[in-house]
Amino acid sequence: MRIDVSGSGAVTLDNVVTCDGFVYGYPIRVQTHVHEDHRAGFNDSKGFQHILMTQPTLDLLTVELDADIPYRGNLEAIQLDQTVSRENCQIRLLDNGHMLGSVQVEVTLPDGVRCGYSGDFAWPLEEVIEVEELVLDSTYGSPNSVRKFTQEEANNQFIELVVERIKSGPVMILAHRGTLQRAISCLDDAIKDPFIAGPRLFAELEVYRQHGYSLTKVLNTGTQEARVARDEGRYIRLYDTRDLRPTDTGSATLITLSAYMSRLDDPVLEYSEKSFCVALSDHADYKETLEYVYYTGAKKVITDNCRGGHGVELALALKQELGVDAQPSTNQFEREWGR
Repeated sequence: MRIDVSGSGAVTLDNVVTCDGFVYGYPIRVQTHVHEDHRAGFNDSKGFQHILMTQPTLDLLTVELDADIPYRGNLEAIQLDQTVSRENCQIRLLDNGHMLGSVQVEVTLPDGVRCGYSGDFAWPLEEVIEVEELVLDSTYGSPNSVRKFTQEEANNQFIELVVERIKSGPVMILAHRGTLQRAISCLDDAIKDPFIAGPRLFAELEVYRQHGYSLTKVLNTGTQEARVARDEGRYIRLYDTRDLRPTDTGSATLITLSAYMSRLDDPVLEYSEKSFCVALSDHADYKETLEYVYYTGAKKVITDNCRGGHGVELALALKQELGVDAQPSTNQFEREWGR
């Protein structure tokens, strides 16, 4: 197959490009973003592939992995909407709204056929790749994954909840990277109280600041300013999913940001007086995923059946709703060192 997804999650575009995974013999890898489920085989790729990504993704990888990242000549940052020629192919990256630095991938092959990969994406987008063949994220590929509220409504209810809860004590916010930073930006104008983050997360937030995010009131947990804020009892403690969280939250309110764990008819789910889940999401839902495919113009679609768990459902829906040639990925090549 010209396009597919391997068993380890490597998206393969012809025999030249992999995205978010490693397969031996493919000379180019595109790293669409920094989330762990898209970094399979990254160390192998460093040794055998030329790796393309955006500058924000490179900066975030440098903060997280450090080591030899800044010194390797085979890691290359390219600008959004810049077409580069590699291995007789034309490669273009476009923003996909998922998190800082995340991209859609468009590859024009030597015979003129354009194939691409959506990556994890939000909707709507200002610009969409134009391809004949597409590998598609299927995180919300089930027809049952249709939200009955907009992300703007979810944002507004999230802000109202934090403003109300911080009156009675600290607020703890737990979210995946990308969603967490977007949440902080939403709160920046509405909340005068400080945010507190651990050293690793604080360093990552510095990258977001460098790339234009408004994160003006975040303190490093080990500083005197953070200790004063904790003593005063009005602050927002930030955790991403890699952080160790306290077993006893005391008087604090815990707010988890996840559309996956929420109801489809209401963005706010109350577990208790001090525990909530808010459906902030950086993933398109089912209907939005169909819209995305329509605007790409793709006539052949492979749904990612390695991540998300809805590849089969989504492929069937694409055939019925859009009439495209769609099928779930084969998930072959369990040993990525050969075909």
